[in-house]
Amino acid sequence: MTKVLLKKQLMEVFSWLYQDKKNGKNRSKGGIIGFSVLYLALFFFLGFIFYITAKQLCAPLCEIGFGWLYFALMGLIAVALGVFGSVFNTFASLYQAKDNDLLLSMPVPTAKILIARLFGVYAIGLMYELIVMIPSVLVWFLNAKITVTGALFSLLAPFVLSIFVLTLSCILGYAVALFSSKLKRKNILTVFLSLVFLAAYYYLYSQAYKVLQSILQNPQRVGNSIKSILYPFYCMGRAAEGNVLSMLIFTAIMALLFVLVYLVLSHSFLKLATTDRGGAKVKYKEKKITAVNADNALLRKELKRFLGSPNYMLNCGLGIVFMIIGAVALIFKVEAVRGLISEMFTGYMQIVLMSATAAVCMITSMCIITAPSVSLEGKSLWILQVLPVTAYQALKAKLKLHLRLTLPSAIILTAAVEFVLKPDVKFGLLMPVTVAIFVLFMALVGLCCNLKMPNLTWTNEIVPIKQGMSVMISLFGGWAAVAVFGLLYFVVRKLISPFVFLVIATGILVIGSVALIRWLKTKGAEIFERL
Repeated sequence: MTKVLLKKQLMEVFSWLYQDKKNGKNRSKGGIIGFSVLYLALFFFLGFIFYITAKQLCAPLCEIGFGWLYFALMGLIAVALGVFGSVFNTFASLYQAKDNDLLLSMPVPTAKILIARLFGVYAIGLMYELIVMIPSVLVWFLNAKITVTGALFSLLAPFVLSIFVLTLSCILGYAVALFSSKLKRKNILTVFLSLVFLAAYYYLYSQAYKVLQSILQNPQRVGNSIKSILYPFYCMGRAAEGNVLSMLIFTAIMALLFVLVYLVLSHSFLKLATTDRGGAKVKYKEKKITAVNADNALLRKELKRFLGSPNYMLNCGLGIVFMIIGAVALIFKVEAVRGLISEMFTGYMQIVLMSATAAVCMITSMCIITAPSVSLEGKSLWILQVLPVTAYQALKAKLKLHLRLTLPSAIILTAAVEFVLKPDVKFGLLMPVTVAIFVLFMALVGLCCNLKMPNLTWTNEIVPIKQGMSVMISLFGGWAAVAVFGLLYFVVRKLISPFVFLVIATGILVIGSVALIRWLKTKGAEIFERL
C-alpha cells in the first residue's frame, strides 16, 4: 500500500511533465520527451549560473584553508532555493489536497498517507536543491584536496541536507496555511508577497558581486558567524573535508529536527486534512443592495475577476507597479537624470522628449489585461451570453477595466517624466495624449486578438494568462509598434521634426483605435455571441 501511495504522490507532483494542463489529457511520448528536454535545459542553465558562483568562491577559500566555508555557503543557497521551490507544494499537498477525503475514507492508515504526502514534498525540494548542489560538488571535486571519506561525505551531504529542506518546508507550509486562514484578501496578499520576492530577488542579484567580494575579503569573520549561528552548516562543511564526527553530528541534527516536525504533523495531520482553511469565516450581515446599471455591473464583475486571481494580477497587471516605481525613481533621481541629459543630449531635447514618450508607451504595453479576458470566461461564457446585455457591452466592460487600471499609473509616470525633462507647452500637452491613446490602442489590440484566438477549454487559468497567443501578440506587439514608429522616424527624420512626427504617430493610433472599436461593435460582437 505504501508503495502505491508513493507512486501516486510522485505522479501527482510531476504531472506537469506528462499531462497537458490545457486540456487535462496525457501527453504523447514525444511530448513527454520534448518537455523533459526543455526542463533539463532550463535546469542546466540554472545550474550553470550556480557553477559560476561556486567557481568564484571555491578556489580562493580552499587556498586559505576555508574549504568548509565554501561548502557551507553553497549549502545555505541550496536550502534557500529548495525551500522556495517546495514550500507552496507543501501547502497544497498537505493542507489543501483535494483527495484527502477520499484517502481518509479508505482503510489506509493516516501515517502512510502522511508519509506519501511528505515524500512528494521531499522530491520537489531535492530537485531544486540539487540544481545548486550538483555544480557545487563538481567544483569542489575540481578545486579541493579530496580524501576518500571527504568524497563520500560530499556526495551524501546533499541528500542529508534535503531532509532539512523538507523540515523547513513543512514548518513554513503550515505557517502559510495558518496565516492565510485568518485573511479575507488572500489574493492581494499573494500578489504583495510575490512583489516583495521580486524586489528582494533583484536587490540580491544586484548585490551578489559585493557579497562575494565581502566573503572573500573577510572569510574569518563570515566563518565565525556561520559556526556560531548556523552550526549544522559548519558541520556539513567539515564533513565535506572528511571529518567523520562532523558528518555524524550534521546527520543527527537534521534527523532530529525532522523527527520533531514529523511527530507534530502526525498528531495534527487528521485535523489539518479535514479542515477547510481555504476561506475566511464570514458572518452574515443584513445590508441594503444598491442597484447599478448594466455597464457598471459588468465592470464590477471584471474587477472582481482581476482581483480574485493572483495569476491574472501578476502576469497581466505588473506593468502598473513598474510604472509607479519608475515615477518614484525618476523623482528621487531627478538631478542625476537632468545632469546626464544636459551632458549627453544638449541640443536634442525634442528627440529626448519623443524617446521618453516612446519609453513610457513601451512600459504601458506590459499591462495586457484585455488579452486573456475573453478566454478567462472559460466554460462560464454562456452566462454573459444569456444576460440581458449586448455583446459589445460585455466587451466594453473588459476594455474599461484595462483603461481604469492602466491609465492612472501611465499618466503618473508621464507626469514624472515631464517633471524631470521640463518640456515646452506643446510637448507637455502632447505627451500624455499620446500615451493615453497608445494605452487605448493596445487594450483594443489585446481584446480583438483574444476574440479571434480564444481558449475556452482550459483546466488551469494560467494557460490563457501566460500561454495564449493573444497575450504574446499584445505584449510583444506593443514593443514592436514602438519600434516600427522609431524606424519610421529614422527614415523621415530630415523631413519633419520630432514634435510633428509624434503628432502624426498619435493620429495613426487614433485611426487604428477607431477602426478596432468599430470592428468590436460589429464583427467582434458577432464572434463573441457565437463562441
